[in-house]
Amino acid sequence: MALMIVRYDEGAGPRWAVLTGDAPEGPVDRVEGRGIASGAKTLGELIGAIEAAPDLTATGEAVRFAASALLSPVTPDATLICQGLNYDEHAAEAGHHVRKENLLFAKASSSLCGAYADIVRPKGVELLDYEVEVGIVLRRPLEAGTTVTAGNLGSYLAGVVLCNDMSARDTMFGASFMQWFQGKSYRTFCPAGPVFYLLEPEEVAATVDNLELSLTYDGKVRQSANTGQLIYKPAETLTQIAAIMDLKPGDMVLTGTPGGVIAQGTPGLIELLKTNLLNDAARRDGMRVEMKTLGRFLQPGDELNLTLRDGVSGMSLGGQRSRITGA
Repeated sequence: MALMIVRYDEGAGPRWAVLTGDAPEGPVDRVEGRGIASGAKTLGELIGAIEAAPDLTATGEAVRFAASALLSPVTPDATLICQGLNYDEHAAEAGHHVRKENLLFAKASSSLCGAYADIVRPKGVELLDYEVEVGIVLRRPLEAGTTVTAGNLGSYLAGVVLCNDMSARDTMFGASFMQWFQGKSYRTFCPAGPVFYLLEPEEVAATVDNLELSLTYDGKVRQSANTGQLIYKPAETLTQIAAIMDLKPGDMVLTGTPGGVIAQGTPGLIELLKTNLLNDAARRDGMRVEMKTLGRFLQPGDELNLTLRDGVSGMSLGGQRSRITGA
């Protein structure tokens, strides 16, 4: 049976619990659960401990606390790999109407923060954008020669996490030779949670293919999709990653964002990128002018609301509520 796992800190250091009540939607909600006395410091260690002793999640003492105490369930030791342009609508709005290759890039784990933490807009960033995504978390090591299929996916994937892959577009496209890693990796640029949805191996394939995600900004639903729409599915993606690098239990792959981000691949933007590839200042200044014609990018005081739902069971996996602040 799937479990909703949380990591929290009320002042005595990080602790783990399994929810016995509903997943929280906002920081003032009350979280009810049972403590998990595993001694695990990382999510990977926790996954291993629960698999070795399933009773860990059934025997702990009752806990109750404010959702504002929640931390990212994905711990800072994790390697974060991201997929880009992995929904048709988002690929089209970025100017890539036909996807021919899986786009992979990295994001710093120091960008992780809790579901209700503030997101800090760095100094000098004018084009701050959101990206609601589903993160898939490793159950076992991914090593050279690994082939992941729909049939063995549950052996490699432990569960899923709601994430916001925040993006500084002017850094991503305006710095020398397109600094995606830098533009994605500022601290607080990966709110994760509120829960880690730990799945039984036999539940994984169906669940990860039917998760409903959404993001609301400025009172409007800007992004809404189902993971069944992913272009490059988790099994194919993990096989590709295994041919490149190792991953360990607790590491996470962010599977891409649906359409509806603020930045759009307009003809004017594409021309700017082509003609000013080696002129960073002209490219950055020009794209700021071009992109600001598309809409209002995130400003201090703005709020983002994200949700995730298991489309198989209909169960809510909670929501994020993040406020933008200035550095």
